[in-house]
Amino acid sequence: MEKHKIALISDWYFPKVGGIEYSIHALAKTLNQKGHEVHVITRSYSDIPEYNIRDGVAVIRIKSRPFPGQQRFLMPGAYKDLYRFLKEGNYDVINSHGLDSPLGMVALIAARKLGIPSVVTNHSLVGHTPLRLYLYLAGKLLVGNADAVIAVSSAVEKDTKLMTKKPVYMIFNGIESEESNPITPLPFDRKGKLVIVTVARMTKKKGVQNLIELASTFLKKYENLMFLMIGDGPLRINLEKKVEESGLSENFCFTGEVPRKTVLEYLEQADIFALPSSDEAFGISILEAISKNVPVVAMNHSGVSDIIKHGVNGYLANDLSEFETCVQDLIEKPALRAEFARKAGEGLANYDWNKIYEQTCRVYREVIYEKHHHNS
Repeated sequence: MEKHKIALISDWYFPKVGGIEYSIHALAKTLNQKGHEVHVITRSYSDIPEYNIRDGVAVIRIKSRPFPGQQRFLMPGAYKDLYRFLKEGNYDVINSHGLDSPLGMVALIAARKLGIPSVVTNHSLVGHTPLRLYLYLAGKLLVGNADAVIAVSSAVEKDTKLMTKKPVYMIFNGIESEESNPITPLPFDRKGKLVIVTVARMTKKKGVQNLIELASTFLKKYENLMFLMIGDGPLRINLEKKVEESGLSENFCFTGEVPRKTVLEYLEQADIFALPSSDEAFGISILEAISKNVPVVAMNHSGVSDIIKHGVNGYLANDLSEFETCVQDLIEKPALRAEFARKAGEGLANYDWNKIYEQTCRVYREVIYEKHHHNS
């Protein structure tokens, strides 16, 4: 197979922690292992070198600072530097990640001007917001600069096709198997407790606030429950305050942001994974739970619906009332928890990075061929 020089571009990369960050790195690492030359181009941070090698992958950081008054956009000079990097980089293909990444979107515009084949990977859903129409229009303008789009789930594929007539390929994100030995103990005494865990950024979109509402109901019937809330975000302080005001502090543990290795070790000790997010584009945390044999309850009609089949290898709820019923069912049925975990684990081969690599390279080859064929 022909080897290529590839730029993966996004604002969202380590040291930030999240699904896009892990996906970009895993893809870059796999491409590198298969003999391609890969550069991750991302934003800079004051305490991190502008250039370094991570797991064999070259990471180039655009030196800049956020535009005053916000954190998403960098100063204009950053985008000029990005254009220069791409012009001088002699890349065969550019793969931007995240429609909400300014660096990624500017890279698509630059690629079009420079005649470089480009792909954008869409990791998100527009979701249930009053700004839906405007977000679709913005997406249409931005995605139009790419030669093709990769959507990380069937829900994202459907969303993306409302924005573009360009080819859209559905390619799942993946998961890397990691052994944890020894395991970091949970940050509380779990003796006699059934642990319900969620891993999410503490935002309204993730629905984490709903778990606190449901917990009050559950704890009236099951006193031995412990809710382990892994992640950080703007809602975290308010959620902790609400738990305290509700008198539920002894049944909740908020970890804040922790390393991925620790996340996986905590998951290995949990009994049920619950994520009430209705706008989940894919759900890497779902795969992580499955990899640690934790049965899943999530919301239907999102990216998770590609991973979980309701009543077969987990539960998918259509609303919060159903979500409550599903969690209660798993609390009461240990054998069902084990069965769901076993069944879900059988599907993990679909999310192997070697398989994802093959599918992604096929897209790269097609856009490279189309660009050169069209130009000739």
